Amino acid sequence: MTEPQSWPPLCAAVAGCGALLVLSGAAKLVRTARGTGDGTAVQKALRLNDRRWRGFQAAAGCAEAGVGLLVCAGGYPAVADTLMAVEGAVFVALLSTVIFRGIPGDCGCAARTRRPEAAKKQAVTGWTVARAGCIALAGAVGALAGVRPPAELPGADAASAWALALVTLALLTLADLEVRTPRCRRALLFPARTTLAEVTEHRAFRAVAAPWGFSGDRVLFRRTGCVDEFWFPVRATGHAGSGQCYLEVRAGRVASGALALRTAVAEHAPSDHVKTLAMRQR
Repeated sequence: MTEPQSWPPLCAAVAGCGALLVLSGAAKLVRTARGTGDGTAVQKALRLNDRRWRGFQAAAGCAEAGVGLLVCAGGYPAVADTLMAVEGAVFVALLSTVIFRGIPGDCGCAARTRRPEAAKKQAVTGWTVARAGCIALAGAVGALAGVRPPAELPGADAASAWALALVTLALLTLADLEVRTPRCRRALLFPARTTLAEVTEHRAFRAVAAPWGFSGDRVLFRRTGCVDEFWFPVRATGHAGSGQCYLEVRAGRVASGALALRTAVAEHAPSDHVKTLAMRQR
């Protein structure tokens, strides 16, 4: 009977996560060398200027690639897996912060959508957080169970483990692609918060909202069919009936998943079937 630490699927899961770290670290180093990669959601969450971000990006890339190589090569497996678990936990914390603060932008990860209109402002989604959780879990299991790298397995098991590791890597890179519901084209995880982040970064919204001043950090939200409705509290200074009113935004999606917005100013917000979402000012 195969021991758990030598079971090919488990070895493949750990090695696949290590390969993802190598890919992600290499991508960060390439972007640093090219002087690109600025403006990501993680940079905004850490509040780093472009110069400091490039230094941080280079250091993070070296750390990720180094740990990933150790995991895949089998050098000091307990140490490598522990470091991978720590890195995964840090990723989870950072990306969760991005989502719950509604910070727009992508995660600066290895795989990015190739669609031009989405690549510029690709939002961090629940899938991205789930993938980081997989990295943390794989590292923890590998460290606690003493999982062996595929290179140390006997011939047939090593071949199957490497093949499964490549499949694991392919599946994990899909976390950066936009996974949406088939009918309404919403994000599958955290749909309301993902849409809110996209709305606040949308060019049409920013143009309409520019003359207004937001009051408070809460947004009213309601879902009607395939339309997401938001009411942003604003100060009606300089307008008839000065005081608080609401910037009403109705957000739907076209077939490609791109947002289509309709905006209006309302004196009152509805009270039925309305939820409250946090909106942090940046």
